[in-house]
Amino acid sequence: MLGLWEIGAGYAPPARALLLAEAVAPAGEAVADLTLAELNALLLDLREESFGAALPCAADCPNCDEPLEVTVTTDELRAPGRQHVPGPSRAPATLRAEGHEVRYRPLTGRDLLAVDPASSEARRVLLSRCVLDSDHGVDTLPETVLERIAQRLADLDPGADTVLALACPYCRHAWAAALDVAEYLWAEVEGYARRLLHEVHTLARVYGWSESEVLAVSPARRRFYLEATAG
Repeated sequence: MLGLWEIGAGYAPPARALLLAEAVAPAGEAVADLTLAELNALLLDLREESFGAALPCAADCPNCDEPLEVTVTTDELRAPGRQHVPGPSRAPATLRAEGHEVRYRPLTGRDLLAVDPASSEARRVLLSRCVLDSDHGVDTLPETVLERIAQRLADLDPGADTVLALACPYCRHAWAAALDVAEYLWAEVEGYARRLLHEVHTLARVYGWSESEVLAVSPARRRFYLEATAG
């Protein structure tokens, strides 16, 4: 965890997601070429192994602004058939719309890395990367056709978008809220790393231990020593 945090601290979110996924991917796996659903499956595996299966979440009701707390599990967030990642899945699909015939594929981690999110053309560039071929050329595809492709990507790659179905117990309003698994997990990795380094700092200062000596102590014994220093 410390190594992941130290490396990923200087990365942009898409690169951090790939870094986290690589931690549990099979050896030699080209993680950047996995679809977004496959990446999410790996991230959920890492989350479950590192912090457990339950994910506490918070949201404000968009109708009455009441704060809500819900807990979901990694199994609830996994798309059917995505418990294990055998390798890249790029099965294409075809769309016929507005006189265009377009063959397209799921988005991958490499696509996210290639797009500047600050660009005004980011969405079009990202969707254009999905297009394998078009009978009238990719550059001339209307925005409406690209949006039709965007609407179909979830069906082509189930699990690419992690969405929670929420209902407010106060006003009964129901809505769908997106959960960014990679950013959720990164926040937990960062919090864990910082807490651990504070423990190292405290015990090193009190007992004169090196970082490696502190980390070699079991978590239970570290807690005891920390309690002893506080007393």
